[in-house]
Amino acid sequence: MSLPVDTERSITGAHRIDISPLRVEQNGRVRRLTLARPERRNLLDAALAHSLLRELAEAEADPETGAILLDADGEVFCGGLDPSFSTAAELPEGVFNFGSRTRKPVVAAVRGVAISAGLALVANAHVALAAQGSTFGLTDIREGRVHAGILEAVAEAIGLRRTKELALTGRIFSTPEAAAWGLIQAVMPAFELDDRALGITAALADAHPDAVRTVLEATARLGDTPQV
Repeated sequence: MSLPVDTERSITGAHRIDISPLRVEQNGRVRRLTLARPERRNLLDAALAHSLLRELAEAEADPETGAILLDADGEVFCGGLDPSFSTAAELPEGVFNFGSRTRKPVVAAVRGVAISAGLALVANAHVALAAQGSTFGLTDIREGRVHAGILEAVAEAIGLRRTKELALTGRIFSTPEAAAWGLIQAVMPAFELDDRALGITAALADAHPDAVRTVLEATARLGDTPQV
C-alpha cells in the first residue's frame, strides 16, 4: 500500500519550500526532507509527524521525484518524542512504519544522536548512513513511557531480542554496533556525510522506477513473513 496523498498541496517543480518544522528541498529527482528544529533537538511532535507523513506522500505521488533523503539540522538527528505527547494515540498513524509502505527509496543521513523516535525513523529508511561518533538508543523506559510502534520499527530493522534488550536497559549504542546489526550501511566522517548521502539518493532516484517498486514491494512482503 502506498502512502496517502494530501491533495491540497503540491510542490512539483519547486526548488525549495520551508515548512516549519520540516524543510523541504527538491534537488533534481531527490526530495530532501530535513528535520529543522535543532534548538528543540528535532524532537518528534504532532506538527513534525504530520508534516513528515504529508511530505513523504507528496514525494511518492510526484513523478519528478525518484528517491527521498531524510536528514536533520544540528548535532541531534532526532532526540525522541516531544514530552507534549501524553498518550501514544496522539501520534498520527503510520509515522513509525512508512518505510514498509512507500514505494520510493528513503535514505537516512544521521549526524549525532538518534534516540527512540529518532531511531525508529532511521529504522524505516531503506538505506541509512551515519557520521562517525553518532549514537543511538531506546531510552523511553527511563521516562516511564514506551511506544509500541517505535519498538516494532526497530525490531524489524535489527531483530526482536536485540530490540528487547535495548528497550529494557535504555543503553546507548554507537556506530560500530549499528553497522554490525545492519541498522546503518555505512559510517563516514561527518564532513563526507552530505555528499555521500546525496550521491546515493541521486543514484537510487535515477534507477528504473518499476524495478525499484518491485524491490520495495517484495521486501515489504518478506518483512511480513514469519522467519523459521
